[in-house]
Amino acid sequence: MQTKMSFILALILTSPIYAAEMDRSTMTSCAYQAGTAREIQLIRQTEGDDWIKFEQKVNKIYKDGQGRTDLLAIAKMVYLQPTATSTADVYDKAFSACVELTEGSADAA
Repeated sequence: MQTKMSFILALILTSPIYAAEMDRSTMTSCAYQAGTAREIQLIRQTEGDDWIKFEQKVNKIYKDGQGRTDLLAIAKMVYLQPTATSTADVYDKAFSACVELTEGSADAA
């Protein structure tokens, strides 16, 4: 009986820690994606690439795979915004969209 109570107590105490870790993981992932979006916007503003030119460069540099797919998905979101949008605004919008999507996915599960 003592062993069962210890196990239940340990389970109760570790559940909030796991939930906090999931939040940290989401924050880290979204910060990474938003940082990527910010860098894409900076490159876009510096080099003046339109979407087609940017996509061609990415396809030439990166082999087909999940990384390239993810990069192009982030870039597409960036290219839907005006070129004059600040890199800080691009970061904020990408971060917010990622968190909303992640939380929405978690709520639906």
